[in-house]
Amino acid sequence: MERYLDYFREEHLDVLMQKKLFSGMTHDEIKSFIFFAKPLYVKLYEGQSLQLEYEYFNMMGLVISGAMHVFSVSYDGNRTLMRSMKNGEAGGVLCSLIDYRRYLIELVAYQDAEMIMFSADAVFQTEGTIVVPQHKILVNIIQSQREMYLDMAEHLAILSQRTVRTKILRFLRYYSEMNNSLEFKVPYTREGLADYLAVDRASLSRSLGAMRDEGVIEFDRGSFKVLEEDKLYDN
Repeated sequence: MERYLDYFREEHLDVLMQKKLFSGMTHDEIKSFIFFAKPLYVKLYEGQSLQLEYEYFNMMGLVISGAMHVFSVSYDGNRTLMRSMKNGEAGGVLCSLIDYRRYLIELVAYQDAEMIMFSADAVFQTEGTIVVPQHKILVNIIQSQREMYLDMAEHLAILSQRTVRTKILRFLRYYSEMNNSLEFKVPYTREGLADYLAVDRASLSRSLGAMRDEGVIEFDRGSFKVLEEDKLYDN
């Protein structure tokens, strides 16, 4: 991992201002925090992965371009999809989750992605010269985590469904409502969706194929179109 300050340029500030973590902050406030926090820089190309070990447990991550999945990895090598992080989403809760579970964390890019990572102490241990930026970032983290917990609650509701079919329907309902449309894209490959739903990939493919044959949905890779909206509410 490399230092973000080695890559940082003034023109990056306009990009960072658009991220949830830095919402409501000026260029000077963002710049002062970056120089104080001294973030690490991660760049992954689509399909690449990176495992984070215990030395990174007290760090927060912000995806500044692209998107990646976050997996916990048990000692026997089993992976569990924790969440997907898109451009602009902060993953500050990772530090506490990793430390509690004592698992490794694996980042997998499903698009070319860049992330900056900084110690939680850079936010929570106040420094007089940047206390205002720290306060604003803390407020933004709280808002970001609220959204993340809502996502986690919905994920648990999906996993609680009894069959592969009802898991898929609940998942499609969630993404349809989130996009306010019956046509939408999901940030998962077939394997990634199987991980998210905690089902066997072959079972997932069979259920999707059956729903397509019944005229309930159409799909092509990560693009879905719901043809019978009432079916989403059967479960």
